[in-house]
Amino acid sequence: MIAANEKSKLQAIVEETRAERSRVRRLVSAGQWQSAETDTERSKAYAAKLRAKRAVRPASRAEAISGDTVDFQPVNFLVEGARTRRAVGFVEVNTPRSSELGSGFLISPQLLITNQHVIGDANAARAATVTFDREMDEFGRARATTTFQLDPGRCAVFSNEDQLDYALIAIGARISGEANLADLGYCVLSDTPDRHVIGMNVNIVQHPNGWPKTVALRNNTLTFRTPRTLLYETDTQPGSSGSPVFNDGWDVVALHHYGAPFLERSDDAGNPLPQSVNEGVRISAIVKDLRARLTEFTPDARALIEQALSLGLDTDRASGGGRTLSGPRARSTPAALTSTSPQSSSSRALNEGVNMSSANTQQTAFRVDNDGAVTFTVPLEISVRLADSGASSRSAMLGSAGAAGGTVIVAPKQLTRASEALKIDENYANRLGYDEKFIDGFTLPLPSLSASLKRAVAPLRGNAADASQGVLKYEHFSLVLHQSRRVAIYSATNIDGASYLAIDRKTGEVRDAEAEKWFKDPRVSDAFTLNQDFYSAWSTYFDRGHLTRRTDPTWGSAEEAERANADTFHFANCSPQHFRFNQTAKFWQGAERYVLENGVLAVGNGNRITVIQGPIFDDAIDLWADDVQIPSSFFKLIVWKGATGLKSVGLIVDQLALLSESRVALRPPAQLASVNVSQWRVGIKTIEQKTGLDFGATIRNADLISASGQPTVGAESAVLMRDMADLLA
Repeated sequence: MIAANEKSKLQAIVEETRAERSRVRRLVSAGQWQSAETDTERSKAYAAKLRAKRAVRPASRAEAISGDTVDFQPVNFLVEGARTRRAVGFVEVNTPRSSELGSGFLISPQLLITNQHVIGDANAARAATVTFDREMDEFGRARATTTFQLDPGRCAVFSNEDQLDYALIAIGARISGEANLADLGYCVLSDTPDRHVIGMNVNIVQHPNGWPKTVALRNNTLTFRTPRTLLYETDTQPGSSGSPVFNDGWDVVALHHYGAPFLERSDDAGNPLPQSVNEGVRISAIVKDLRARLTEFTPDARALIEQALSLGLDTDRASGGGRTLSGPRARSTPAALTSTSPQSSSSRALNEGVNMSSANTQQTAFRVDNDGAVTFTVPLEISVRLADSGASSRSAMLGSAGAAGGTVIVAPKQLTRASEALKIDENYANRLGYDEKFIDGFTLPLPSLSASLKRAVAPLRGNAADASQGVLKYEHFSLVLHQSRRVAIYSATNIDGASYLAIDRKTGEVRDAEAEKWFKDPRVSDAFTLNQDFYSAWSTYFDRGHLTRRTDPTWGSAEEAERANADTFHFANCSPQHFRFNQTAKFWQGAERYVLENGVLAVGNGNRITVIQGPIFDDAIDLWADDVQIPSSFFKLIVWKGATGLKSVGLIVDQLALLSESRVALRPPAQLASVNVSQWRVGIKTIEQKTGLDFGATIRNADLISASGQPTVGAESAVLMRDMADLLA
């Protein structure tokens, strides 16, 4: 029964929200439900999660959920729903004074949640039972049920009906039936902001009027949100209290609370309206309440609740916060690549379904010591000790999987802001950029672009004559952005070994470690770069990878070197690089320095080199992160003046084989090979063919691979690098 004062409160909310809910209904009726949500960040997060789960690329770059209707669902909607519905049970409370019927659902293998107005206190919980599988099978016959008692002695947490109206109670002994709790599954609780938007449909699995399990799937519009509750229009009856309210991805978003009649009977146009509005308690509000109250609970209850809350964290992290890289989106079949050509190993593995990470991932070991320390080896050894190192805290941290030696999920590395000492010189007029006459006696212009690349160049702001060429000039380097891919087509850098200065990446000053503060360039539209929102959302896969390396342009006077260092931290110079690639691609990271020290300074013929680098995109094999195409590999071209004239070498480094690994999963110790990023020395012509760039005859003719006797694969020369010396061989 609904208390009179609570019914009055809901009626007041219904009246106060009438205009807003009418707006939502009009948009839904007009097929414009995507516009109902006014919180754009929430809308983006929900859309990204839904697209990632369905592995569907939107028709455009708009963040709205694709499609004019939500009536179409992928077939796995039914499969996931069928699996999820088993966690919902029929709750009965029989005491000498009263009897209550309701619904409830498992939030972990050991905890059930329902409304406090269904199970009012621990005494009522002792008189309660929950029955699972009380439903009809595909032939209309009753399934075999399983009934459990509740065990409030282990855990019983209540929030009053006039607050959040929940009862969280441990499952007790099995009374009848054969199903185990492990068979039934559970609905994880999470407070991430990507689980609902105004205007979407909700799905409710319930036991109305004590009937066998039913489900309300459609015409269930979410019309309003308060900090504690969601209002939605659907069909429920007494007995539905305590039901889970799901989105279309079967994430639970609310605990069904109760319904009350509308005060209005028609909308502004005179159209009849549904005769009931329902209120659910937001799962995010329940999660926040439980976290705030943890210190109130007994050690056993706290361990159970912490474990349940960690399940939601594990689910979000294991999926990259609900984000999964989707497959290639090319219409054509990729041309066969030979075993010795760049990208061949990773593309072959993709086509054959091989999980490259199992062979190439450097494993992380963990152990739990008796004093509560959790030690990870990555291969650095890091120990973390909880302030309360008791057994309950350790078990809550590890959960049942950790105790059994299974997967342990920890927080993903977060991209952080660092010292504010790193400053950008906002007078961009003082940047001269790349110098084509930097190497004495030669003119090496910026690469020419193919016709399709010219059309894709991101123009600069303003009316300057060269704005359409899109060349962003920084201290000692320049780059050009691709307006739809939102990363640089290339960057070109001058490096002077004679006046090279080491820059502290923490302070941004000469000689000291690493700033992680990145900047937008006001000379180009934000729409043409991948900014912090992307790298934060996808931090489980990608680092913010420099194209022009931080140390490359840091030469000249101290002022120039510091300006160059800061300039490399523009998002325009950033590309999505898998965290292992960014941290372990040794030839990619150190090629310039090796050439400088062994190919230039060693022969005493000048101190200068030029480096051109950038991403390589291949529609046939590239993966996607939402609407962002992830480059499978990167190229680097190094040019210098040798003893007998101009020299050049080309390098392609492959990251595709790493993209199946997220940085959040830590597995038990295993003897596996260390990370091996495929790195190829290739001909300059090969890079031109793969990128659509033209580096000019001067650089092509200086290519050492043409005269080095390297093996020829078809029309291209390539050699898998195993040592730095392979660069100059």
